[in-house]
Parts: sequence; structure tokens; C-alpha cells
Amino acid sequence: MATIYICGDEKSLKESNGLVDAEKVKARLKSMRCSVVTPSEMAFSMFSWSDSLQNRIELLKKSQAVYVLPNWKESIMSRIELTVAMDLKLETIFHPMSHKEIKQIITALDN
Repeated sequence: MATIYICGDEKSLKESNGLVDAEKVKARLKSMRCSVVTPSEMAFSMFSWSDSLQNRIELLKKSQAVYVLPNWKESIMSRIELTVAMDLKLETIFHPMSHKEIKQIITALDN
């Protein structure tokens, strides 16, 4: 089972043609038998900024791919997460991507 890390601020998700529903993204990934890591749902808000970053990096190290929400540029934390993911050579999925393309990536991760 592939572990996919969600990168981006779910609170300010907007696209030119409407809102991105992060819950639907997570549900779609789960329906593809992926384990989904969503840092925004974790208790990182109680941590210092540097502790939060360190914990996110540890989660990235345990992931096989990162799903990048469209607003990643608006958050310094998301930009750092993406940089770390690239350094770790994680497969990167930028929203939007078709179901077929995501499935191909996930299938390759399972091999």
C-alpha cells in the first residue's frame, strides 16, 4: 500500500474554476488503496514551528509520494515540504491529475 503525503493548505483551496475539495482528493486516494497522510489533521498546531517542520519531514520520509494541492505556493511550510519531497525523490502528483494518471503512479509505487 502506497503512502501519499498531502502537501498544501487545505483551508485556502481555490482554483479559477471553483473550489478544490480536499476531502474528495483524500477519498479518491483512499479508494485507490493508498494510505493518506494529512499533516493539517494532526496536532502540529500545538508544536513550535521547527518541531512541526521536523515532524512533517519524518512523515515525508515514510511516504512514497506527495500529492500537491494547487495552493502550495502560498505556504512556506508547503514549499519546504515539496523541497524535502524532491530531495527524497518522492513521486510528485500535482493537482489536478486524472484518475488514470494517479493510478499509473500508484501502480508503479507498489512494484
